[in-house]
Amino acid sequence: MNLKECFENNGLMLPNYENISIIDLIRTIYKYCGYSYKLESVNKEIEKYIKNKKHILLILCDGMGSNLINSLSDESILKQNKVCDLLTVCPTTTGCVLNSIITSEYPAIHGMIGWYNYYRNHNINYYTLLFKDRETNKSLKELGIDEKDIYVSNSLMNKLKRKTTALFPKDIVDSDFSKFTLNDNRIPYDTIPAAFEKITNNIQSNLNKETFTYMYLSDIDDESHYNGVYSIKTKTVIKKIESELIKLKEQNINDLEIIITADHGQIDVIGEIDMDFFKYNKYFYAKPGIDFGTATYYVKNEKRDEFLKEFKKDYHDKMFIFETEEFIKNNIFGEDIVSKYMKSNLGEYISFCKKGFYFVNTEFDKDKYIGKIKGSHSGFSKEELMIPLIVINC
Repeated sequence: MNLKECFENNGLMLPNYENISIIDLIRTIYKYCGYSYKLESVNKEIEKYIKNKKHILLILCDGMGSNLINSLSDESILKQNKVCDLLTVCPTTTGCVLNSIITSEYPAIHGMIGWYNYYRNHNINYYTLLFKDRETNKSLKELGIDEKDIYVSNSLMNKLKRKTTALFPKDIVDSDFSKFTLNDNRIPYDTIPAAFEKITNNIQSNLNKETFTYMYLSDIDDESHYNGVYSIKTKTVIKKIESELIKLKEQNINDLEIIITADHGQIDVIGEIDMDFFKYNKYFYAKPGIDFGTATYYVKNEKRDEFLKEFKKDYHDKMFIFETEEFIKNNIFGEDIVSKYMKSNLGEYISFCKKGFYFVNTEFDKDKYIGKIKGSHSGFSKEELMIPLIVINC
């Protein structure tokens, strides 16, 4: 059974980037904001839904898949204004997708594979977004690694011709990744109402200029992980967001377009997979990477046959595993020709979970996850791959 057949036989989606995707959305927005692409590589269908308005507000709701929006009542302002579904990029994990949003590149080019990554030049296992070593929790800067060594594709938010502002939760507004996203004009917030108030004030104080505002909201993802995708707590967060959107729309800011989407969706968990690292560490030269739905394995040459035999014996009913080259040939990462940097970040094999399962891809802090996760992502279900495009014009 090849990779494509495995997807088809197990109710999973093989991503087809010829369909309208988050990359098309981002490239169109950046084009509207004055960035010139050398090659015209945007699906024109996206222009039916978003226009080149004077004020563009992009809200990225982490974990808010189309499945969640479709489950809302017909009175929901988000559901009413959903214009289409988009395909996100793979792996469907925040560390990967945010890099695509910032750079407008497919993962095949920017090389950021997920929450967990491996830097071969220094033999370091690290957290992509935290910019920290997984074992010591030290900043990579302390270990002689610069942001440019890791984030090799440029952030286009720093190259836009409009006045550009980004809002982040206050605990990450000055993180290395947030600084990479936008050098200046980053605004912290501590609550959703406070975030929308700052957005409103910022746009109103710049009415005579063309503006682009980006806001990252993590609350839906947090609640979905620990309470379930369709839980009351998750939908309570959505109601807060909708209440603030209504207030913002009532400001009647002329020529404002609010664009709302997500990095990925989530799927409710039906089972978890706990790897015996005491057994498996002897096969690895680095810790498994990516995330909890899809993982890449850095396997010693002389251990490959034994690793595959044991892996298939232990996880045949919960996870599937293929050589990394199979994922590249099937354009899983957006293009069939991947950058040298992307190849260096990937291991020799990649596994993905059966629909609804998740793999606890860590040996350091398992207590945070074992028996506690109710919603998951980074896999290949429709729930994880399809995200909404919501457009509200003021």
